[in-house]
Amino acid sequence: MNTKLITAISLALTMGACASVPLNNLALENARSAVRAAEADPNVSTYDELDLHTARSELDTAEAAAAARDERGIDQPAYLAMQTAQLAQLKASARANDARVAAGRADRDRILLNARTREVNSALLQRDQATLARDQATQEASISDAARNQATQQSAALQAELDALKARPTDRGLVLTLGDVMFDTGRAQLNPGGVRKLDQLVQFLTDHPERQVEIDGYTDSVGTDAYNLDLSQRRADSVKYVLVTRGIDSMRIVTRGYGKEYGVASNSDSGGRQLNRRVEIVIGGVDGAPVAGRIS
Repeated sequence: MNTKLITAISLALTMGACASVPLNNLALENARSAVRAAEADPNVSTYDELDLHTARSELDTAEAAAAARDERGIDQPAYLAMQTAQLAQLKASARANDARVAAGRADRDRILLNARTREVNSALLQRDQATLARDQATQEASISDAARNQATQQSAALQAELDALKARPTDRGLVLTLGDVMFDTGRAQLNPGGVRKLDQLVQFLTDHPERQVEIDGYTDSVGTDAYNLDLSQRRADSVKYVLVTRGIDSMRIVTRGYGKEYGVASNSDSGGRQLNRRVEIVIGGVDGAPVAGRIS
């Protein structure tokens, strides 16, 4: 092989080897790093995909120039690729911050709205509760007025009944007195006038079934104590009989004969003795408590 041929082959091999070695261009390396950083940034893919696409295109142009070993064709697209990739990151970061601020405002507005809604609901609840309380108070006042009016009417009606009976209040209860004229002399049976006198009492006791009754018989001092005691008891029993026959429960009635005891006047004259000959009907209190008996 001659010297010229060897030289030609050596030159060709040298040129081929040089063509296969990639160019080491700093601008291209910076562009690659910038694009890779932009691709790795999640904000860029979310908020600035367009600039990332442009940076990739510019990098592709620089890569093509490097492959063609066109060093003058590398720098400009590589520079543009780096700047566009960095700009994409800056713009994406700013938009991400704006989005966070907007989200913060939305959260704040939502919190304020919820707080305002709670305040309104609380005010409405308080208003409704006040209205309900006022309505209840009005209703209770009306019920109280009605009860008071009813009590007044009942009291007036009771007083009218007592006035008709001519009963007088005492420590023992209401006392209705049947005088001696209601009985024949020395007899225990009521005469017709006495029976008619009891009709009003029967009606009162019928209207007020809670009332208890004690019937007490009394005489003057004429005659023996045994006779007077027996006569006073029989007269009290005679009055009870009339009441029971007109529908008053016998369990509500107690009879006692006291004879000449507990006189209301002197037995020294006929007028006083007539006042002492009597039957007292004692009506128990409003609560229906039994009539308190005589204290000896």
